[in-house]
Amino acid sequence: MKTWQFTTRWLLGSQFAARLLGLLNNVLLARLLAPAPFGDYTQAITVAGSLTPVADMGVSAVVTRYVARRPHAPAVLSAAIALRVVQSLLLWSVALVVVWWMPGMRRLMLAMALAGACWAVRLAAHLLTGVARARVQAHIEGQAVLLERSLTVLLAVLGAVILGVTGALVGVLVAGVIWLLYLRRRLVLPAGRVRWLAWKRLLAIGAPLAAGDICHGLIMRLDIIAIGMRYGAQSVGWYASVSMLLWAGMLVPGSMALAMVPALAQQQKSAPALDSRVLRWMLSIALLMAVVLSVGAKQWVGLLYGSAYAPSAEVLRVLAWAFLPASVVAWGNAVLLVRHRTVWVATVAAGGLLCLTLCLWWWLPAYGLLGAAFAQVTAQCVMAVWIWYLVAWRSRERSE
Repeated sequence: MKTWQFTTRWLLGSQFAARLLGLLNNVLLARLLAPAPFGDYTQAITVAGSLTPVADMGVSAVVTRYVARRPHAPAVLSAAIALRVVQSLLLWSVALVVVWWMPGMRRLMLAMALAGACWAVRLAAHLLTGVARARVQAHIEGQAVLLERSLTVLLAVLGAVILGVTGALVGVLVAGVIWLLYLRRRLVLPAGRVRWLAWKRLLAIGAPLAAGDICHGLIMRLDIIAIGMRYGAQSVGWYASVSMLLWAGMLVPGSMALAMVPALAQQQKSAPALDSRVLRWMLSIALLMAVVLSVGAKQWVGLLYGSAYAPSAEVLRVLAWAFLPASVVAWGNAVLLVRHRTVWVATVAAGGLLCLTLCLWWWLPAYGLLGAAFAQVTAQCVMAVWIWYLVAWRSRERSE
């Protein structure tokens, strides 16, 4: 419990500041770029970000769990670092290929090249932050995240003023590179080496997690992509503004779930008591946030984004209720990861993606942006019920 409390305090503090700065960055860019250019920026970041799990292949989560039990693990870490370099280059290349074949996206080729580079750098940094968290050095992760987000706000806004969408993406890229260099300097890491057997093991164990991450990444972004393809950049700007509020609001429950992985890995005997207590806290906070955002949706949109984004207030009233099921999903994924039930994580995520796709197919043409919001909430609810059943069933099986 002490391990979880220490990690959670640092994660909550750093992630709260990071989400706040991230929200500030999006608000400033939305105001500087107006709905249509902001929609272009969001589409570039969204499409590139949706490819991150493909390149990651679940390695970050596997390394985090492995290092939590073996703090040094030089062979695994050196193989993971070398593998991550290859994965980052793969992500950037795939991002360019995808945008070339997507209808209406070729005009964003330069933006996609920069966005892909941003996510490639983040991919490498996420591996190092996972190592810091697993070693109970969350203070290093917190300091690095705060540095990156502060620089992102400063450089992205400055770039948007000078060069518009391109300048904003350049600012995000530079901030990410500084973040990666800071982590590399603070953490004691082995040199990256090509170890084929370790690569094979990491990819084999991480494959189900990669499939789950791909599905979760698409669940977070598919509604935005679908709106952009059907209604254009302005509608994306409206919807994305409040969608970002939702995922930024997952700060507290998300940080608690992240902190559970090393804590549960180190304290397996007291795991059931810890995970049930964490779930109660996560649901309480999620309910409070859902009520606050839903009831005051019009005021929040007007305060943060201005009158140009007024149509997104109704969307926020619906999306806010995704906090509750999304918190259950984050909690269940952490528990199943520690229990080595990664195939279950992938299965639930695939079911949620299928549900979201079908709901978007039916509701987006009929109800517009509200249809996309209802589709997102429905998919999160389906995953939450499913993962709750799996975790509870496995707990009963163990007790018997």
